[in-house]
Amino acid sequence: MPGELIPPLGASDFWIAAAVFGVLLTVLVGFLPLIGRLRGRAAGPRSVPVHVRSRYGALIDAIEERYATGELTTKATAQELSALLRDFAAEAWGASAKHMTQREMREAGIAPLADAVARLYAAEFERDAPETAAEELRVTREVITRW
Repeated sequence: MPGELIPPLGASDFWIAAAVFGVLLTVLVGFLPLIGRLRGRAAGPRSVPVHVRSRYGALIDAIEERYATGELTTKATAQELSALLRDFAAEAWGASAKHMTQREMREAGIAPLADAVARLYAAEFERDAPETAAEELRVTREVITRW
C-alpha cells in the first residue's frame, strides 16, 4: 500500500501549553518596568536622612538671614528657595528636579515639592511681588521637614 497517504500528526498538547506559557511570560517581562514604576509612584518619596534635612534647614536659615539684612529682595529670595528645593529633591530622593516641570514632579511622586515650587513661582514671576518672603520661607521649611 505504498500509494496511500498518511494523515499528518497533530501537535502535542505539551507544545500548545508551552507556546501559551511563552507568550504570557513575554508579556509579563514586557510590563515589568511599568509595574515597577507604578509601584514606586504609589509608595511616594522615601524618608529623608536627618543630616540632609538639617543641612537644608540651615541653608534656609542662611537665606532668611540674607533676606532680613536686605541683601535679597522678595523675588530673589523666592528664586534661591526654588533652587534650594530642587537641590534638596536631588539629594534626598535622587530626583533630578533641576529641570522638571511641576507635572513631572507630580508624576515622580513628589507633589509637595511641586506645590511649593508653584508657590515660589508666583512670588518670582508675578507682577506684584509679595510684601514679605515669610510665606515662601514657611512653605520651603514645610517641604524640608515633612518627610
